[in-house]
Amino acid sequence: MSAKMSNAFKIIALSAGMSENSTTTRLAREIAQGAAAAVGADVEILELRPYARDVAEAMVTGFPSERLERILHSVETADALVVGTPVYNAMPSGLFVEFFDVLPEGALSGTPVAIAATGGTPRHSLVTEQIRPMLVYLHALVPPTAAYAATEDWGAPGIGYDGREGSSLLARIRRESRELTALIRSAAGGEVAESAMPSASAKSVERIEPGSSAVTFPLAEAFEKAASSESSASVAQRDATEEFPNFVPFDLLR
Repeated sequence: MSAKMSNAFKIIALSAGMSENSTTTRLAREIAQGAAAAVGADVEILELRPYARDVAEAMVTGFPSERLERILHSVETADALVVGTPVYNAMPSGLFVEFFDVLPEGALSGTPVAIAATGGTPRHSLVTEQIRPMLVYLHALVPPTAAYAATEDWGAPGIGYDGREGSSLLARIRRESRELTALIRSAAGGEVAESAMPSASAKSVERIEPGSSAVTFPLAEAFEKAASSESSASVAQRDATEEFPNFVPFDLLR
């Protein structure tokens, strides 16, 4: 049985925001809750800020601390992730990038990972496309849509995954949540059919605190099954195409 197989589903909203409950954390949480509502999953909030020193020391020494090891394990065994970063100097934050530098090789292989970013101006919205190649290199399954929120977006009506129509930001959140849901179901290799979902709502939101021994509950042995027929990336691409008819794979864009 794969490490990613359990009766409970867990989506981690990982944020490199520099303040508690930052807009970056809020955006990542909204996307995660949208997908969690569709698959009956729990959502865990993982803010990297308390682990900044641990990440820096691991970069220098090559050896993560005990508490950083726990966080790396949580990420490695997650069913899906939403990763969020603030934008500084038109780039993802250093803490965000360094965290992925210390992540063990293969940790994200076959894991659905959605992208979120926040900044002070809409001009930095393409930062999300700087993050995408890194995640693809790590063999994650990345939705076509990436949500970017500028300061002005948060003043628009309808923010929050509450069923209301409203801002363009809310529309992007919903679209990315749907795409992430499609990838989660694809990664499950058919194990997680919609009719078999535990519930139609996100069951809880937990926060991973420094020193916590919390461990995520993985989703499915997706890629052991996929290996016998077609690759997990092919399964995900096929299902995403069925779910979103206008989806064009990146390798076809010239």
